[in-house]
Amino acid sequence: METSNEEQECCGSGCTNCVLDLKPSNHKLPAGLINLFDRTYQRFVCSSIVQLTEHVFRFRLRLEKFSQDGSDDMLNRLIVPPGSHLFLRAPTTDCRTECPAHDKLVLWRQQNPARPSFVDRVPPRALEKYDKNEDDLYFSRPYTPIAYDQEESTFDVLIKMEPGGRMTEYLLTLSLGSPTEWKGVYGDFVWMRNQYQSVVGFVQGVAIAPVYSTMRAILGDEEDYTRLMLCACFRDLQNVLLRDELRSMAGYWNFKYETYLSRRSCSCRQNAEPACACFKNLIKYHEPIYDRRLEANDIERLLVPFSERTNSLLVLLCGTDSFTMFIKSNLAKLRIENCYIF
Repeated sequence: METSNEEQECCGSGCTNCVLDLKPSNHKLPAGLINLFDRTYQRFVCSSIVQLTEHVFRFRLRLEKFSQDGSDDMLNRLIVPPGSHLFLRAPTTDCRTECPAHDKLVLWRQQNPARPSFVDRVPPRALEKYDKNEDDLYFSRPYTPIAYDQEESTFDVLIKMEPGGRMTEYLLTLSLGSPTEWKGVYGDFVWMRNQYQSVVGFVQGVAIAPVYSTMRAILGDEEDYTRLMLCACFRDLQNVLLRDELRSMAGYWNFKYETYLSRRSCSCRQNAEPACACFKNLIKYHEPIYDRRLEANDIERLLVPFSERTNSLLVLLCGTDSFTMFIKSNLAKLRIENCYIF
């Protein structure tokens, strides 16, 4: 049965009383622990900013009130369940400060000036603001952490910068030590240990985050024997995300992955061969990266082995609408119904 995260949407205004806060969380914590994420905005400071690709940065955020001496209540832990997302909110007013932004962010702004504004042919659907009494002082966007550390009270997110984007303009003002406001956790995806024999994920670009975090959590559970397969699609080799992390995960007996590139990674004209010599020199030993688009026959090859026992298989999807529709159409041909779309 296909499911998705079509919960009542956030209006994006960063309301203190968000409509999503009214929905009880389905995530269960270990006995005696309290999640520091209690669906109220809390301050996290930037402890690391790393540029991964041309437009994607990895931010590490640390709880501002975290104590290095261990004096914090040991029952309170920072926990982000697999596939869950958090909301980052920013002020609607000019948020530039006297502190200089991170060097990498300054350089990105110089190389990617904001594009002239234009009117969309199809105007976006307006979302009704839940708390109508609250001034529009903030706006918010959802992000899925790819990793978190309970002991250090930190989490990491991948964020794709968009020239002229509203949240991008805010993020470009940040530097190490800058305070930010986050709340969570949200999302109706719940993973139970060994619930399925196999999980296959299809992801596109930065949308790798929820599926990657889910599979990483499964691999981190010594009592979970679920077999995992990740199929990740990117524009080209320079835009492959979490490349080293995926190679490391492939060391587990129950994890495999394949990476597909929609654009050729070199200008070599030897199109008669599946992979030219110069491309082979760009990838590492036994690295499963293919210099071509993901095709229907690839999906069939990956999923046909499960066609006789589809009840033991869960497919996870995350990407653009056209990408998910392409994958879903192939799932329908194979009569695979257990599918969750982030």
